[in-house]
Amino acid sequence: MKKLLEGWNNYLAENRKNYHVLSETAFSRIVTNYAESGYIVITSDRTCEAEKGSSCSEEEDNEQAVTNKSNLSQLKQDLRSSGFGYLPVLGGYKEKIKDPTTGEDAIGDDGKPKYIDTEQPENSVIVMARDLPEHGHEDLKALGQSLANKYNQDSFFYKPPNSVFKGAYWIKKDGSVDMKFNDFAYNDINQIYYTMMDRAPKRRFTALPEGIEMFFRIKTSPKSMAEARERYGEEFITFVKR
Repeated sequence: MKKLLEGWNNYLAENRKNYHVLSETAFSRIVTNYAESGYIVITSDRTCEAEKGSSCSEEEDNEQAVTNKSNLSQLKQDLRSSGFGYLPVLGGYKEKIKDPTTGEDAIGDDGKPKYIDTEQPENSVIVMARDLPEHGHEDLKALGQSLANKYNQDSFFYKPPNSVFKGAYWIKKDGSVDMKFNDFAYNDINQIYYTMMDRAPKRRFTALPEGIEMFFRIKTSPKSMAEARERYGEEFITFVKR
């Protein structure tokens, strides 16, 4: 990691004017400029359960929240040091609302079942390969793998340049492909999974895998995006009082 960052720092020193922290107004460019050059999405968040391998007390959950906040700050510092521009985002998923007494779906004004965004979205960043040399996206992918190992992430999201592949991948921290996506949906609030701006306007996008069918499973909703990804294809359910 240190050697990798030193190389990027040297490149940054020669090309510093090309880099900046990206503003929220840049989100719409994900559809165009950033997709053309490639990007990654990565988080430093971990749940207490994932860290311990068992259930946690409220105090332990709070301690992990403090650690996550510190790790997010360090992740951003790593990116500033590496010279890549980044955009803070949230990773999340939607839960179907059911009445706890009747077990029936909550129905919206449109006559369809209601869904809500998870209350615990994952703090993440989109990191762009924009303004890098022709094969800069490969350096960005290598950075994603390095950061995934540093922050003990199972995987990170990798969007190659459109000239290489118009879809995207979840890449494991060992470099292997975890999941392949062939298309994207933008600002579609009906998508179960999403990456969303962490400030208004909360625009979002979803990578769409091919051949994934939704199925039902009555189980506690995921506690993190990492767990949600492992259960990709499930419809998550939360019970609320009417």
